Amino acid sequence: MKKLTWWFRIVGGFYLLLALMNMYFVLINPSGMTSMGSYPFPITPDTAQAFVDGWSPFAFELVGIATFMLWASFNPRRYLGAVWLLVWLEFTHGVLDDIYLIWRGYDMVGYLVFIAIHLAIIVTGVLFVRQAEAEVAAVNPAH
Repeated sequence: MKKLTWWFRIVGGFYLLLALMNMYFVLINPSGMTSMGSYPFPITPDTAQAFVDGWSPFAFELVGIATFMLWASFNPRRYLGAVWLLVWLEFTHGVLDDIYLIWRGYDMVGYLVFIAIHLAIIVTGVLFVRQAEAEVAAVNPAH
């Protein structure tokens, strides 16, 4: 269970870092998006604001997931199902979405790095939750 505790803490901390980076553009400097030249389309202040407004739910979602994961690390046995949910989100909202964005013309190298991170989170999550489920089954064979 210790591996899963640390998985929740490390991945939760990573999500919190991503959340803070995203919140900077959502809450503090939304006009800073106009200076990012990696978009495959022209950026104006209006399109940057629309992008930030559309992006804000994702940023707040990251805050929610990060704080939940850090909280769940105190009792990971109770939240084994949440690991499977997070693994699935990493695959769909992470890997598949990054592939889609590469296909749409965004920076391939940056998204390939994130795909590698998503895959590392997925693989370690699956391994650690299976170990934790085996521990629970050994202690409580009726479940």
